[in-house]
Amino acid sequence: MSESPAFELPKVEGVDVEFVPPNLLKLKGVMARKEPSADVAQLFKHLHRDAIERRLPTFCVDVTGLTFVNSSSIRLFIDWAVWVKGETAHRYLLTFRTNRQITWQTTAFAALSSLMKEVVSVERM
Repeated sequence: MSESPAFELPKVEGVDVEFVPPNLLKLKGVMARKEPSADVAQLFKHLHRDAIERRLPTFCVDVTGLTFVNSSSIRLFIDWAVWVKGETAHRYLLTFRTNRQITWQTTAFAALSSLMKEVVSVERM
């Protein structure tokens, strides 16, 4: 399998974004903008399409360093799970690596994995 094609990571106010090929996205900081960045949604969509194209069995999003995410930003993670669930050509497992000591992560990702258990898993660190 080839590595992901090169792409420019978006600048997200308050968040450090790191992509570790072939299938790990690390997010650190605070996502609290009233209107979440369209760049983040585009990044998630790009990584989703790439995972399908390369038929990756799993893709991991490490949010252990995200200390706060508002509800508008949580919606971006939900959208990603919905895209995976809606795939007919190839589905992969979307894994969220969370910090069990950060309350929003525990509640949000527990609910998401419960509703989308066929495509979402949660690793609690």
